[in-house]
Amino acid sequence: MSISYPDSIGASVKRATSYTIRVAGLNDLDQLVDVLATSFYSQIGWRRWIHPLLKIGIYEDLKQRLRSRAANYVCLTAVRSSPLSATHSAPHQTDSDAIAGTVELSTRTSYLWLIRHPRQLYLSNLAVDVSCRRRGIAQQLLKACEQVAFEWGFEELYLHVMEDNTEARRLYQKTGYRLYQSEYSLSAWLWGKPKRLLMLKKIPPRG
Repeated sequence: MSISYPDSIGASVKRATSYTIRVAGLNDLDQLVDVLATSFYSQIGWRRWIHPLLKIGIYEDLKQRLRSRAANYVCLTAVRSSPLSATHSAPHQTDSDAIAGTVELSTRTSYLWLIRHPRQLYLSNLAVDVSCRRRGIAQQLLKACEQVAFEWGFEELYLHVMEDNTEARRLYQKTGYRLYQSEYSLSAWLWGKPKRLLMLKKIPPRG
């Protein structure tokens, strides 16, 4: 399945204050890595010493995904000033672009919960820069994911969240995601670690 990003996607995604949702490209890598690393990894204490290594790993993994041109994969960004790109490989970017948030969409076929429906669309790596939070950016990225899912012909979106991440769970519930199943792990069973929750949202039909 070839991937294209028609202008209709950008036209139907509303702005969050002065932010616009567009497709990410390789020239966004440095900013994307900064947002992801600071969102998911603490720099307190000894962790700050391994932070550069974590950023290198994030950079290489994301670069590979952006270069892959895989079917049903896209990385979206929220930027301060730039229209949504019409293509995956060469998004329009200006000097005033400053990435405030990001999210990725892809199909997953290797998990047990996908055996019955091997082409479910999975949302991951939703992150908003610390300086840009509480501005509705995460909600707008989630809305953009719904529009992309609709354009690709999917009726459901899946994502994982940790049981103890109450802020993220509140965001997902507010935007229409519901618990699909709790996933028990050995660490959760032996040491009482938080479970990983799989959440699901039905994509509403477009009128």
